[in-house]
Amino acid sequence: MSPIDCQRVLRDLQLYLDGEIAGRNCDEVEGHLRVCGQCLDRADFLRALKAILRERCGCDELPADLEARVRSALGEGLD
Repeated sequence: MSPIDCQRVLRDLQLYLDGEIAGRNCDEVEGHLRVCGQCLDRADFLRALKAILRERCGCDELPADLEARVRSALGEGLD
């Protein structure tokens, strides 16, 4: 098995698929996915889901006011 466990890979998988982790962390996730079929299946599912959402939503850019709406819903102001 690879140096990291499934729990950590699954926790970091969304960041990995979004290209938001780099360096050693990225290498560790990729290494784990090469040897763990269950985690690879989850990654493949999430990739397919993201592709379907991108295709169906047809939105490459976030609405300009999205951050403000989310912060307002969470009760936070924009600093």
